[in-house]
Amino acid sequence: MANISQTGSYFIDKNKVLSLDDISSDAYAKQFRPIHSDYFQLGMVEGNVWIRTEVAIRTTDNTPVLLEVNSPRLQYLDIYLPTLPKGQVQVELGGARPYNNRQVKAPHYIFSIPANPPPVFTLYLKLSSHLPINADIELKTLSRISQDSQQEQMITGVLIGILFTLFVCNIFFYVKTSHPMYLIYSFLLVGIVVLHLSIHDQVAQFFPDQSNIQERMYNLSSLACLCAIVFFSRLYLNTKAHLPSIDKILITVGTINGIFAIIFSVTPNVINIKVLSLIVVGTLLLLTVHAIIAFLKNIPFSGYYLAARLTLLTGHFIWILSVYGIIPSVVLFEWGMTITIILEAMIHFSGMIVQATPLIQKNTLKGQYNQTEVMDFLADISNRLRRHINILGGGLSHLEKVTTSKDVKPFIASSQTANNNLKNIIERIDLLSDIKDNTPPAQPYPQPLNQLIDRAYNNIQRLDQDGTFIELNTHNTDHVEVLQNATILQQLIESLVQEFKHFTDQTLTLDITRHESNRDGITELEINCCPIPTRIQEPSSFDLGLHYILLLIRYLDGSMKTIDNERCISIKLPISIHIRPTTSDHLSQQQHFNIILFGQLDDDLQKALSILQSHSNRIEHVTTLENLLEHLEQPEKRKSGSIILVFDNGGHIPHITQQRLMPLMRVEDQCLLISNNVKMSLDYARKLGFDGLLACAELDNQLEQQLSKLIQKGDRLRNTSLSRVNPLRKTP
Repeated sequence: MANISQTGSYFIDKNKVLSLDDISSDAYAKQFRPIHSDYFQLGMVEGNVWIRTEVAIRTTDNTPVLLEVNSPRLQYLDIYLPTLPKGQVQVELGGARPYNNRQVKAPHYIFSIPANPPPVFTLYLKLSSHLPINADIELKTLSRISQDSQQEQMITGVLIGILFTLFVCNIFFYVKTSHPMYLIYSFLLVGIVVLHLSIHDQVAQFFPDQSNIQERMYNLSSLACLCAIVFFSRLYLNTKAHLPSIDKILITVGTINGIFAIIFSVTPNVINIKVLSLIVVGTLLLLTVHAIIAFLKNIPFSGYYLAARLTLLTGHFIWILSVYGIIPSVVLFEWGMTITIILEAMIHFSGMIVQATPLIQKNTLKGQYNQTEVMDFLADISNRLRRHINILGGGLSHLEKVTTSKDVKPFIASSQTANNNLKNIIERIDLLSDIKDNTPPAQPYPQPLNQLIDRAYNNIQRLDQDGTFIELNTHNTDHVEVLQNATILQQLIESLVQEFKHFTDQTLTLDITRHESNRDGITELEINCCPIPTRIQEPSSFDLGLHYILLLIRYLDGSMKTIDNERCISIKLPISIHIRPTTSDHLSQQQHFNIILFGQLDDDLQKALSILQSHSNRIEHVTTLENLLEHLEQPEKRKSGSIILVFDNGGHIPHITQQRLMPLMRVEDQCLLISNNVKMSLDYARKLGFDGLLACAELDNQLEQQLSKLIQKGDRLRNTSLSRVNPLRKTP
């Protein structure tokens, strides 16, 4: 395989008057400039672009060699081989010419190099287009082209599969609710599929004798999708009722997009393509302003809409930069737009699922359905969605394994997080059905309260899409085992954070306090959340947000009080608990753990030693991995657990260090990574096996708090063996 963009040179004939004889003459030979790029991008070019390269084919088994030009929106492509013995070979390809002109019927332009060429020959390509020129030009063998085509079709299949799943779900909701919003969004999803196929030039094969099919379908699908988004936005936010002046503007803009969709598809060459780009960008900016206004006015579901608008605006802007050659990236150009739109669609779909419940309620009242039928309908939705969500998760996991591009991986990670949120919504629906049926999840064994809180916090991190800041503090929760409704209590904590979290750098603080229990083993658990966002209002209808939280609180016989002047919510819950007997107080528990600092003695490690001087734990400093491993040998003979603080400063590789430590760590041992790497995330550190991550800049404020949490967690793990009650047995 050879990349022509790396070895070739180019010349721009602005007047479009030069022939092959002129270009190959000595007068113009010195005017060619080297490309020196993996991907040939020029943006908008007036004139003909000539590319010249010297080709040397060395194969031992007469393997066919093919020239592949991946440029879906290129209008004219001429290929010349003037130095071959049999004379000049010319092939006329391009989107402005019929699909039947292609030697090989494929989405890309493929030209077979004639057999038995000279050892070295010259290849000329002439490119011309009134659209931005983006071309991936390579010499490949037939097997390599087949392999690349299969990989591209596989990725396309996964993406279209996701869109098809969303389409089926929207049709289902439309049938059940009769709300036109779902029908319009279904048309939008179909338009997205056509847009993706047109970007990859997979539509022209259905119209083999027509010219400019790719450009016509691209123009039609892109503007038709915008038209659908505008009218969908009116229904999604009920703009006619909340923002009547903006509603008239949206109707006008949507109509303009529909008219221009027809104009650009019928006469693609009459109006400059920049006009289409301006229409698209202008419409997206208008919708973003609309989203911001709706969010500021606290219109229902405007948070989902704003997130979707910002996602599409940002993704489309980056994609436009790749189209015009400002960001030269073949991955962004081929996949950036489709992945961005899928992310936007999944955000919209999350909000539409939330909207479905009041719509279903409204429809139920009209049809005089009883509460049992409504809950059966919600359970049916959950069952139907679960299979599709599993398909999405499996497809994204496979796509993550086969994709090597760093530009695509963030999109996949965001899609996986969005898929996790859809799973969480299904879990809420299932729990709601169980509560309505008075069949809560079974709890065969007591659940440690601290362990329950840890699970809730970990699930929140897995669902976070916004990089929100959450601080969770516990008081008087050690050695407490919850005897009933642990699953509902955990779901309540997760829902509180999901509903009250801030979409800024403001921190949401949850204080969970256990008060003294009475003789019957009933204690009061107090949960204080502050500051809550200003968007939180009393629920006026049933939803999976604050109304769902109130249902969980009522089921647990609790109460919620809002403190307006402090922007806080206080929840008090009676819970049935059991206190595990302990043989020592909290201080002696801490002394059961040794603190080991591993790393070179620098300013950060010295600061940590200074902070830990007041601790009663045994503190040791180890500089080499061998000494640390020697210290941890024979874990079964150690009397104390270990809290290992690994400083990423001595040239050692953190994940290698963790792999060496894991076999020697006891179940209660904890390992905290302290790093100066600003790119390191908590999620990545946990994947490496660490129990936590702390930035060196946060040592003063966070070290003691992190250390206390790790000691508490280690103590809980050490005491995981729970007491059981032997069943009564009749004796004969």
